[in-house]
Amino acid sequence: MKGNSVVEFFKYCIKRTASACWILFKLMIPVSIIIRLIQEFGILPYISGALEPVMGLVGLPAETAIVWMSAMVVNIYGGLLSLFSIYPSLSEPLTHSQLTILLTMVIVAHNFPVEVSIARKTGVKFMVMFLIRFLGAIALGAILNGVYSLSGTLQEPVEMPEFLVADHVGWGEWALNELKNYGLIIVVIFALVVFVRLLEVIGFMKFINKMFLPLLGWLGISERMLPLTVIGMTMGLAYGGGLIVEESTKIEVRPKDIFFSMTLMGLFHSIFEDTILIIGAGAHWTGVILIRAIFAFAVTYIFVLLTKKMDDKKFARIFMTKSFQKRMSAEK
Repeated sequence: MKGNSVVEFFKYCIKRTASACWILFKLMIPVSIIIRLIQEFGILPYISGALEPVMGLVGLPAETAIVWMSAMVVNIYGGLLSLFSIYPSLSEPLTHSQLTILLTMVIVAHNFPVEVSIARKTGVKFMVMFLIRFLGAIALGAILNGVYSLSGTLQEPVEMPEFLVADHVGWGEWALNELKNYGLIIVVIFALVVFVRLLEVIGFMKFINKMFLPLLGWLGISERMLPLTVIGMTMGLAYGGGLIVEESTKIEVRPKDIFFSMTLMGLFHSIFEDTILIIGAGAHWTGVILIRAIFAFAVTYIFVLLTKKMDDKKFARIFMTKSFQKRMSAEK
């Protein structure tokens, strides 16, 4: 890259990092304070107890429920901060398989207020997409637990870096530790933005897109939705979903096209940024990438098979919003 190009490249990366951090911190700081209060007043055992049956299905300690809840309400970073906060209170360290299960559930079901709302704007019912991702995360967690337990793999305990995990301390030390974590998040986001932007510049993203196209076509996703679905899978649901929202308002789009695309993206999206972050936090690639990908394509294909003979009107009545149904009627 030439001098001016390099400057523009880093201007873009800094601007996008600042924008992302501003959005993240507005959500994460209040949640961090709430979690601190939950710990301070001994509320964590009650929350953990309520969700113990769910976490038991996936082989995780009940206390880790707060990590997944934080991720669902806020985002992946909120979940990771919760993990660092509650880790000292766990009766014993998580094994590598348990950490992989927990973080894979986080990457499948996170940031619901934003991402499920985006799905709703494309025409998919809010509760339908919520259940697909929520129950999908639990099912995938149970599958991973079975795979790792039966194979006896990844059973060694995880040693969490000391600078990320702090024992129960006063409010002053806690605030300082949180600031350190936020600083680390800024560095991580900037590095991810630079990395993904470089992949775009060298054309690697186009190569990945071409690689996915035949597989998506086999799933029954139409040519119109193929490139948008690939964008969502590689760059994130906000990108792919946003483009589908725009596309669905311009031209007639079948409800099945949108639903299959959003289902696949909901379970398997942002394979660069989010995946790199989760693996960097200690999750194993077999769960986060390989088994999650197989699971996402399998679930989508099951929907394809189950709804194959269903006409568009009936399909829309079950899976799509009333506003989408009205738009369909108006177009006819």
